[in-house]
Amino acid sequence: MASYTPAQQEAIDCLDEPLQIIACAGSGKTQVISQRIAAILAQPGVEPRNVIAFTFTEKAAAELKDRILGIVAAERGEVVGMAEMYIGTMHGYCLDLLQRLVPETFKFSVLSDITARLLVDRNSKKSGLTTCPTLPRATQSHLKRYQNSSLFLQAMSVLREDVVDDSQVPEGVAESFHSYMKLLYNHASFDYTEMIHLAVQFLEADPDEDENAAVVQKHVRDDIGYVVVDEYQDVNPLQERLIEGLVCHGANL
Repeated sequence: MASYTPAQQEAIDCLDEPLQIIACAGSGKTQVISQRIAAILAQPGVEPRNVIAFTFTEKAAAELKDRILGIVAAERGEVVGMAEMYIGTMHGYCLDLLQRLVPETFKFSVLSDITARLLVDRNSKKSGLTTCPTLPRATQSHLKRYQNSSLFLQAMSVLREDVVDDSQVPEGVAESFHSYMKLLYNHASFDYTEMIHLAVQFLEADPDEDENAAVVQKHVRDDIGYVVVDEYQDVNPLQERLIEGLVCHGANL
C-alpha cells in the first residue's frame, strides 16, 4: 500500500469537483492519478466505461493502465469491465468514438505522416498543394509538389487546430484547404487532425439538426462521468474544445 503526502491524498480524494494537479517531474504524479482513478472506480454506480483517461503518448497510456490495474486488483480483486475504460491518446479516442457511433466513418483509414504526404503529392492539384499561393511570392508564387508537401500539411492542420480569423486567410489558401478536405473524404481517410476535428464538430453541433451529433452527444451525456487528462497540453485549441465537449454535459474533469 503506497503512502501519500497530505497534498497527494487531497488530490486522490477530490472526486466531486474539477481538479487540477500541478506537479514537477518525479513527484509521484502518475501514481496519484492512478490511485485517484481507482478511487473513482470504487464509487457506487461507477463502471469502468464511464471513465476516460487521456495521455500524451501510447507509452504513457500503457504505464498508467498497468498502475491502475495493479491498484484495483490489490484493493478489490477482479473488477468486471476494466477493458472498457479508455486510457490512451485523444486521437485514438476520437477515432474509436467516430467508428463506433458514426456509420459514415466505419471504413475510414488513418493516414500516417508519410501516407498523407504520398496522397497529397500523388494528387498535387486536387489536394490544393500546387494551387496554394505562397507569402511572400518573391521566390515562388505557389507551393511545389514534393518540395513543400510537408509544409502544406502543417498549414492544413493549423487551419483546423488553431483559433483562426477566417478573414485573414488568403483566398487561395482557403480554396486549397477546401480541396484538401474534399480529397481526404473522397479517399475515406483521416489525417491525425481530422479525427479530433470531426469528433469536436459532432460534440458542438445542434443535435436537433444533425443525427450523428445527437448520437455522439447522447453517448457522452449518458456514459461519460469522468475525464482525466495526464500531462495536459494547453497549446492546442482543438484539443481544448474536445475536452470542453466531453465535460459540458456534467462529467468531472
